[in-house]
Amino acid sequence: MSHVVADALRERNEDVIIVESKEERAEVLREQGFNVVVGDVTSEEVLSEAGVEKAIMAYVLTLDDDVNAAAVRAIRSLNPTAYVIARVSDEERVDEMHELGADEVLSPNQLLVEKLLYNIETVEVRRKIHELFNVLRDLETLAIVPHDNPDPDAIASALALAELASHLGVNAEIVYGGEIGHQENKAMVNLLDIEMEKVSSVDLDSYDGFAVVDTPVLPKHLEGREEDVVAVFDHHESSDVMDNNGKISALEVADFTDHRPDVGSTSTIMTQYAKLVDDFELSRKTATALLYGIRTDTMNFTRNASPDDLKAAAYLYPRADHEVLAKIESPDISPETLDVLGEAIRNRTVIRSYLFSNAGYVKNADALPQAADYLLNLEGVNTAIVFGIVDGKIKISARTEDIRVNVGEIMKEAFGDVGSAGGHSKAAAAEIPLGIFRDVEDEIVLDLVEDAVKKRLFKVLGIEEKD
Repeated sequence: MSHVVADALRERNEDVIIVESKEERAEVLREQGFNVVVGDVTSEEVLSEAGVEKAIMAYVLTLDDDVNAAAVRAIRSLNPTAYVIARVSDEERVDEMHELGADEVLSPNQLLVEKLLYNIETVEVRRKIHELFNVLRDLETLAIVPHDNPDPDAIASALALAELASHLGVNAEIVYGGEIGHQENKAMVNLLDIEMEKVSSVDLDSYDGFAVVDTPVLPKHLEGREEDVVAVFDHHESSDVMDNNGKISALEVADFTDHRPDVGSTSTIMTQYAKLVDDFELSRKTATALLYGIRTDTMNFTRNASPDDLKAAAYLYPRADHEVLAKIESPDISPETLDVLGEAIRNRTVIRSYLFSNAGYVKNADALPQAADYLLNLEGVNTAIVFGIVDGKIKISARTEDIRVNVGEIMKEAFGDVGSAGGHSKAAAAEIPLGIFRDVEDEIVLDLVEDAVKKRLFKVLGIEEKD
């Protein structure tokens, strides 16, 4: 086993030294081009000769558990910082090996179980791919529809599905409602040259079918076309998105669904498909978009990230354009967003570690979460809640770094009975109709909104007005 690992490491251009106890086997390894030290792997003198003190990683893979335990002890005495991976045959000795200093302990049974689980997951995704392709093969044209005001995860997922559909010979277009807001979202579309059509500029009757991505809810412009929805891909909890406002579940009307709330992004699901489709290779553009989609929806793997998200990111990382990614993540701020940010800074109120701010009348709703993101960086602030009036509605954006706070639940409890509200534990939003004051732009209305919003938030957060 050790020789197989050494060969794999060498193929990765890693500097490898093998400690071999028998001269005849050492000679064979040397003939194969390996650097070999002959001796007892439990001997500190032999390990020192092999350069263990300077090693970044050490693999202890003999078939004798006692030898492996002694070798781990010796390696750790010579090099406290190396990452040590050790093999055991006896499952009961795993804890012992960790106590001796092994960072990771491998056993044949564990490896077998992990391989079997991986195979199960792979077979399930391949089955899904087969079902999806059976649905898509009957189409000539396909409209891929993300949720309104699509974010990076929705855009990337739609782009990946379009590429997969094209692989089958299906002419696929991304069609979206609302606006592409947020500076990073616009930068993503522009820098990656992603073709997207506004729903108002296309004839929906010209498509043979529709695929919905990154939402379990049927977009408004597809209502009445339920029979033509062929596929849905999503990772959100349905209860977080559906409410009692007459929304239709896309999951219930589609011919094919892949709904996985246990992963952190829809981009993760699409990456798994792209990875397993035969004779298919993601374009650099799409790999870059998917990696950005995963990173944004998991907040750089700090929110709802699963092992599948990490595996997908690892697959995409070497295929992505990191120069473009850096430009997407640091776009220019529009003057309008800067104005909203300035207003939010001026009107901020900080109580304990909570920041509340009234941004006033806002034209671009995406400026509110950007302001909340920025204000979260202020010293002493762990939770930022920014609100404003947008198109006759009160819109509220919340962000937190406090592990004790779930802003998704806070938004639901504070505003769920008067509007729509929800989100994740670290990022959430709410929207409330302004009613008869929707066409009035006046400071008095702003003051009334601020009082009402703060009163509800303070009640949920247990904050007294005098605080």
